[in-house]
This record gives sequence, structure tokens and C-alpha cells, in this order.
Amino acid sequence: MKQTILIAFAICLGLLYSSCMWPRATSFFSNFSMRQFVEQSKSSAGLICDVTGGGGGDRSGIGSRSGGLGPGGTHFNSNKSDSVTCRLEPNNSLDETKLFSALKLAVERALHDNGAQITDSGSKGSANFYFAYDLKDVRGRVQVSGTRIGPDYYDVHANLEETGN
Repeated sequence: MKQTILIAFAICLGLLYSSCMWPRATSFFSNFSMRQFVEQSKSSAGLICDVTGGGGGDRSGIGSRSGGLGPGGTHFNSNKSDSVTCRLEPNNSLDETKLFSALKLAVERALHDNGAQITDSGSKGSANFYFAYDLKDVRGRVQVSGTRIGPDYYDVHANLEETGN
């Protein structure tokens, strides 16, 4: 009988530990792709993002950290950065305002499609924006910015953060 109780206790402890360590990012976070958003918006901006066109470099990084069990339950914090670099079309000037209007609309639509409630938004110029959002018991923030790299390339970069219980 003691052995059965100890085994059951060990299993419960293992399940509790794994629930604390399992990242709980939303589907918006997990499926976020700056490349997809830029691909949807590039024609309005004069960008060539395919590998054969000399652009399309992708860089991304993901980090997650789970906390312990406390009065509010388990806690997690997930971070992700995602970036795509594209070549500018020859003899075509980049229209950052047009590009970022299209990107902002696409990200906002993706948040709504995933069931998120936007709680704050803003921008500091024509080449960046952010959205803060709530999705169930998760609070998140996505920030997108753009940078010209030399005369021929443009980089679009996103940072995402999610925290929750």
C-alpha cells in the first residue's frame, strides 16, 4: 500500500513539475512568421524577398522560461525574435509608410484571428509599430520595425513577448 501511494505521489509531482516547465505560448506566438507578413506586403513596398532575388535572409530566435508554482499558479515568459532581409527593387524607392501600414494591418488581423484582444498599440515613426494584447490568461506584446541596410537591402524585424499563469 505504501509503495502505491509513493508511486502515485511521484507521478503527481512529475506532472506538476512538467506543467511548470512546459512553455504555454499562444498559437499566435508559435506560428508568427515575419517572412509571411512581409511576403503578403512586399508588392506594395518594392521588395524582392526570394533567395534567388538576392534577399530573403531569415533570422529568428526563441526563448522560454517557466517559473514555479505560486499563489497565481504556474508562470511562464516566452520571447521570440524574427527577422527577414529583402533586396530593394531596382529603380524603385521603398515606401516605408505603405509597407508598415500593410504589415500593421496583417499583424492586427492575425491577432484577431487567433482570438486576441488588443489592449494597446502605437508607433514611433513610419517604420515601426507595436501591439499589446491579451489572449485568455496570456499577456503579449509584438513590436515590428524596419531598417535600411546599405543602398540595396531592407530588414524587417519583430520581437514578441508573452507572459502568463
